[in-house]
Amino acid sequence: MITDKLIDELKRYVKEHYKLVSLPELFPFPAKSKSPNFSELGKGIMLDKDFGEVADKLSVFVKEKRRHDTFAHALEKLREEKGMGEPELYKAAWVDRRLYWKIRNADKPYKPSKDTALQFAFALKLEEPEFTGFLKNAGFALSDSSVRDLVFRFCVEWRIFDLHDVNALLLEEKQNVLCKEPREDEE
Repeated sequence: MITDKLIDELKRYVKEHYKLVSLPELFPFPAKSKSPNFSELGKGIMLDKDFGEVADKLSVFVKEKRRHDTFAHALEKLREEKGMGEPELYKAAWVDRRLYWKIRNADKPYKPSKDTALQFAFALKLEEPEFTGFLKNAGFALSDSSVRDLVFRFCVEWRIFDLHDVNALLLEEKQNVLCKEPREDEE
């Protein structure tokens, strides 16, 4: 249930944690150059290496760093760990059963949108660090420079997993809702 006290806590949380990141922080360039010459970036980095050698090292790097769980596998593993049935999960995530079937039975690994991954993370009631790991597995992260992402982080820290409440807090911060509640005929 959303209370005035909870809304005040959310506003304090966003104000305390919001960080606006500037371009120089994201892409540091030498001080002598005011505007970077993007055509020059990366030139000469392999002058003393054979391209084949670099490609082999890249292949090994990707194999070592890549997670092997697909989104669908990670989702099902967590669903089973939480003791949820499939209909219980997709209904709690406000996801249409046809989309859930597509995720589970796709010929190739399904790549969810960030919002879909978040919907399932909330439906599974994932707490930190499981929440962050689940999003990372789907290829996403929450940013301190996004008020919307801070609302999500706040909800996880405060254990607010119901999508009605998550959406209400997003609206309180003038952010787009995570998802629309499904109609009865969509479930």
